Amino acid sequence: MGDPWKSITVESVRAFTYGSLSVLLVWLSTEGYLSIFTDILLMFGVSVIFAKSIFISTILFLVVVAIFYGLHGKIFTTLMLEHMPWVKNPDKYLIFFFIWANLIAACILNVFDLNKLLQFLTLFVVFLFPSLILGIGIQKKGGNI
Repeated sequence: MGDPWKSITVESVRAFTYGSLSVLLVWLSTEGYLSIFTDILLMFGVSVIFAKSIFISTILFLVVVAIFYGLHGKIFTTLMLEHMPWVKNPDKYLIFFFIWANLIAACILNVFDLNKLLQFLTLFVVFLFPSLILGIGIQKKGGNI
């Protein structure tokens, strides 16, 4: 009979650790133990729905980051952008994806009480075009921004 401890690898420990952390994060947020963060946003004058939107999207974003890092040992921006030779440091785009996650959650929850088509067009024009221009600029410079 073989040694059962030899089957435990660094990757399996990392996957278990980050999987457990993501489950703990979801549990703490659904049970209301992390509601202090929405209270802090409310103290700064953010509306109730917008504070809830920021809280939900932040929790989901952290869970996605934890799952991808636990499974692959890399943040998902690295996994998406590492095959592009002009992107020198893909992890610096993580904040860009965090902002996108917050804006998408705000639109889904209809935080600003606007027309959904207007919200989509605003997101498209205000955030997609500059990101495309930034991407083209990075390609032209060979990844050095």
